[in-house]
This record gives sequence, structure tokens and C-alpha cells, in this order.
Amino acid sequence: MQILTVVIGLIFVLLLLSLLATTLMELLSSWFSLRSRNLIKALRNMLASSDKNEVLVNEFQRNSLYRHLTQQYGRKSSSGFSGPSYMSAATFQSILFDVILKGEGTDQMQNKIDTLPDEDLRNVLSQLLRESDGQLDLFRLEVQNWYNNVMDRAAGWYKRYTQKILLLMGIGIAVLFNADTVAIYDRLSKDPETLNQLVASAEQYVQTRDKAGPMPNPPGARPQINTPAATPNPGMDRQTVNPFDSTRTTTSGSPAPTTGYQPAEPTPATYLYTDEEVSDKDFRESLKDLKGLLNNEIAEIRRPLGMGWEGVEVRSLTKYDILSKVLGFILTALAISMGAPFWFDLLKKLVNIRSSGSRPYEN
Repeated sequence: MQILTVVIGLIFVLLLLSLLATTLMELLSSWFSLRSRNLIKALRNMLASSDKNEVLVNEFQRNSLYRHLTQQYGRKSSSGFSGPSYMSAATFQSILFDVILKGEGTDQMQNKIDTLPDEDLRNVLSQLLRESDGQLDLFRLEVQNWYNNVMDRAAGWYKRYTQKILLLMGIGIAVLFNADTVAIYDRLSKDPETLNQLVASAEQYVQTRDKAGPMPNPPGARPQINTPAATPNPGMDRQTVNPFDSTRTTTSGSPAPTTGYQPAEPTPATYLYTDEEVSDKDFRESLKDLKGLLNNEIAEIRRPLGMGWEGVEVRSLTKYDILSKVLGFILTALAISMGAPFWFDLLKKLVNIRSSGSRPYEN
């Protein structure tokens, strides 16, 4: 049980340091518009993978609907970059159709697709159009599904990118606070008073955090976005004069029933972006959270653990001490890069095991 108690104390320290890194990452992401840049990167991959001039991408960004999605319409953000951090599949499809058709009717869709400057985009849209049997409603859903699939991959790109940044932040935090995992574990193993104090804080934190709600998602997490999509009429008649005429009606005045190929409704992409833009208010709140974390939780554990460089004689360290400290810094950085939700879930389970059952606040 003593080892379990030490592990709980160590995980609590790693949790707080991970929260610090996550908050810093959110500030960095907001300031440099990292989400917006990643979305633009994904759009370029879809619309101009072989078009060096990026003609369609430029037209897409000039679309008024796209510009209305930016944080400050008509003005650039503080980082000098203007663009939305999230775009629904239906919005992407609407802008894409407007850019392709250039005000002409949907009956010219195939001809317009054939004139697109990007070869890969031509092939993809032509394939989706064939699979939908030329039916406009089904083609819309196919395009939306394509967008969602690409956005899921873009989420992976962003997550890997932010994990690299978190790893670098972890190294910086470990060195700045002298947060050596090996030394912290050793200190907790030999100092029962500090250990009991830290474990009590950990149990209180779990209780408070559980009542407050779920742990904030780390950078790169994929919250579910509920994007409504039109449901095509099951069954459509393939024998139509104009395959793009979605206004055909029967003699009773209702839409003409049709049969044939029908793709699944586009499942909203579990994308990393929230459906609200990162604003100056969000930046200020993240900055406030950062100050509170530094002045309260982390300051509270620094004193009993002796974290920091005050009183440390670097010149007196032996080679073994230096190697041990470097290893401890690396372990701390790796732990921080795993994210606060991981450590909170683990801490909660271990606290429950230690208490031999669920706490009253979990019932």
C-alpha cells in the first residue's frame, strides 16, 4: 500500500504539470491560430494537391460565406493570420459547389468538374458523382462524407504536431521547475509527511474535479460535432431526364420517389476543432487559468517537494547525479506529453483502489 500511495502522489504532480503544459498549448494555439492553419493545410490538400497556383483554394477563401467564418470579419487576428478554426461538412460542400459552378445551374456540374485545375480534385469529384448516379442530393452527401474523412485525418496531423510541441514544453517545464520524476519519487518514498500531505491534496482534487465536470480535452482531442445533414429520400428512380433536378414532383405534388444507390448519411467528423472560434476572451481566460495554476496548485506542491533550483549546487553534482536528473527530466517530459486527462483518469482509479471502494462523491 505504501508503493501505491507514493505512485498516487507522483501522478498528482505529473497531472498538475500536464495541466500547465495543456494551458500553455492552448495559449500558443490561440495566439498563432494553429487550428486555423491546420484547416487551411487540409483544404489545400483537398483542393490543390497538384495545382501549384492554388487557384481553387484562393477562390474558396474569397467566398463570402468562408470569410464570415473568420474570427474577425475583414480583419486579421493578432497573429496576422485570418481564417476559421472549424468548418462543417455542409458549409464546405456549399462553398465548393458555389466555387465550381460560378453561378451556373447544377446541370452543368460534370462539365464544370472537368475544367477544374487540380487533377486529383477532378478525379475525386467525378468518382463521387458516378457513385451517386448523378443525383444531386446524394452527391452532396458524398462530398460531405469525403470532407469529414479528410478532417479526421487532419485531426491526426494536428494531434501529432501538438504532441511534439507538448514534448518540448515538457522538457522546458521539467528543467524550469527542476521537476525530476526520479527525484520526486525518491523524495516521496523517504518523506511520509510530505507524501500524506500530497495524497490528501490529490484526493481532494479528484473530488472537486469530479463535481466540476470532465477534465478539459488536451490539444488534438476530438470532440463530437453534431452537424445536421439532409437525409435523402430512400429509393430514387434512376430514369430521370435531368439527374440534377431535385425539384421533380409526382402528380400528387410530393417529391418523386427514387431508388438506387444511396450512401450513408455523412457522419460528423470527430474533429479536433470546437464549433466556436478561439477569441480574445478565450485567450484571457486561458491566461487567467495559467496564473491560477501557477499561484495555487503548483505553488502548493513546490514547497514540500523542494521543486525549483533554489539551494541546488549544480557544480557539486556528480556525473551519476547529472545522468539521473537528465533521465528524470526526460521521464517528466514524456509524462506531460501524454496529457492531463490520462493522468486524471489514472489518479482517480488509484484513489478508488486505495480507499477500497467508491467515494461518496462518485455515487
